[in-house]
Amino acid sequence: MRFRFVLLVVTCICEFCGANTEENRPGPKTSPSEGLLPEVANRTGLFTPWSQWSRCVDCLQRRMKKCVSPKCEDSRIYEEKPCGKKRCKRKARQKNQFRVVHLDEDSSHLVRQAPSRAWSKWSSWSPCSENCRTQRIRICRKPGRCRKKQQEQTAYCYHDNSMCENYVLNLLDSQQNADEINRYQYHNEDLARRVSRRRRLQKRCGEPFRKNRMLKIIGGTESKKHKWPWHVAILNKYYEVFCGGTLIGPRWVLTASHCIRPYLRVRLNEHDLRARDGRELEMTVYKIFQHPKFNHKTVDNDIALLQLPRAVNLPIACLPNRSPRAQEVCSVMGWGKIRTSDTYGTHTLHEAKLPIVPPNVCRRSYRHFLITANMLCAGWPSGKSDTCAGDSGGGLICPFKRKSRLAYSVQGITSFGDGCGLRNKYGIYTTVFNYLKWIYYVMDHYS
Repeated sequence: MRFRFVLLVVTCICEFCGANTEENRPGPKTSPSEGLLPEVANRTGLFTPWSQWSRCVDCLQRRMKKCVSPKCEDSRIYEEKPCGKKRCKRKARQKNQFRVVHLDEDSSHLVRQAPSRAWSKWSSWSPCSENCRTQRIRICRKPGRCRKKQQEQTAYCYHDNSMCENYVLNLLDSQQNADEINRYQYHNEDLARRVSRRRRLQKRCGEPFRKNRMLKIIGGTESKKHKWPWHVAILNKYYEVFCGGTLIGPRWVLTASHCIRPYLRVRLNEHDLRARDGRELEMTVYKIFQHPKFNHKTVDNDIALLQLPRAVNLPIACLPNRSPRAQEVCSVMGWGKIRTSDTYGTHTLHEAKLPIVPPNVCRRSYRHFLITANMLCAGWPSGKSDTCAGDSGGGLICPFKRKSRLAYSVQGITSFGDGCGLRNKYGIYTTVFNYLKWIYYVMDHYS
């Protein structure tokens, strides 16, 4: 479905907005000028130049640009900033600021609508919530002329260098659905080279060094050292391994969206968490790309990409060139619990082999859960092997033949499940094949 979008970037002033310190953990240092607006303004040619700044009203000035291309129809971009007057600058310094991005087509007319005597002024934006949302209202002053007593306007919001900034800007960049308008046209001379390099790497992917719900490995065995060189340990701010991931490019780790935290580190070439052998590589994640349509309640679109600060010279897993097949036996690995009764996960990397379960069997097993087309089930009816707490984000790695050699692709991402190792309760995995377009888009444009 094609839709119009209105982007409103506002420097909001709020007494309580800065309270969320978790969103301001160390991360990529990106100034506002390096974010969204220059991409739209300077690279696409879809919009007119900025209009002149309006006069100062309530310590804010406003400017606008209009779409001049059929690709974005009658879309508009709005930007507001504090006025340069001394009292306005003093007011801005005294209070914290966050930015607002308006994408909601249903209420976009409210942004363009001229102030009316029938309505009060808009209230201030509410504090930016943990799910990156803010809202404001205005009250009807003349009931005979209004259909409702009040109007509400909801928008996305973010503080600079926060998790919400990644989420909102990724939401704008998302081209997951082919029917969505192409908001950005990157005329980048290096893009062709990036795509070519990525395709060359894919030809050598999936070959290890040697031949051979916040989820979880139940009933598995210890993996041979470096058998899965693309499996990555993800650490939180306390340097605890709490999720896994899969290296799919020299600077790219694929993981689950529910594993995302404001501050993340990764450790590559890891096997035994208690002992170092000198081959481990540990670094802070440079940038996070959480899928913009990740749903916390249904856990749909549970996929994310982590960009590393530099390229690593390690084997990478292949991305799938087909959808997963029922009864195909694949491998899962992780440092999660090996028994449901365990308090903590295992110190050494464990693996287990699991068959992919037909979709109808999966849905029967989870009648009270929404199993979407982006999810797949894997496991044994007996529950003898399963993923468990601490294995989330790791890959469901499936073998395939490349000429006469065996290689591996990541068909799934460990997402959630109902318990660990229970009969007829399978693990739920994100179907990677459904997200290839999004993955390639992010990797090609942000490498």
